[in-house]
Amino acid sequence: MSPREQRNVREKERRTRMKHLFSILSSHVSPTHRLPVPQLIDQATSYMIQLKEKVNYLREKKITLLGNVGNHSEGSSSLLPKLSIYSRDSTIEMNLIMDLNMRRVMLHELVSVFEEEGAQVMNANLQNLNDRMIVYTIVGQAIICRIGIDPSRIEERVRDIIF
Repeated sequence: MSPREQRNVREKERRTRMKHLFSILSSHVSPTHRLPVPQLIDQATSYMIQLKEKVNYLREKKITLLGNVGNHSEGSSSLLPKLSIYSRDSTIEMNLIMDLNMRRVMLHELVSVFEEEGAQVMNANLQNLNDRMIVYTIVGQAIICRIGIDPSRIEERVRDIIF
């Protein structure tokens, strides 16, 4: 093969590879419809900025939820359990931090509270922290947006389960 043919083959492979990479990017940024490359790059950039802001928000939230808990010694678990419920529009999020020595709460019990109160559970996590604490996180959305979800009712029922 001549050097010119080799260069043409390499260029064709490069274009094919770039086309494949752009299709992967498009599937992450705009899975419903195809965009021209400049718009795709603009949307990908704004999407990355949104993700970075979300990561920073979640880090700050984690620090506020676990801030005082990690600084105390083994014997001072009087701050636990710590329950926080955030409601925004038709979405509700519950964070519960408990000591491992406390009564064990099953994740399905908490999920059933959400479902019985008219929420569709979108995400439910259970995390063991430092072999001393358990963090439950549940995110739900109202099944019927006009009716919504009553955060105080969910908080009351979760407190009944905890204590």
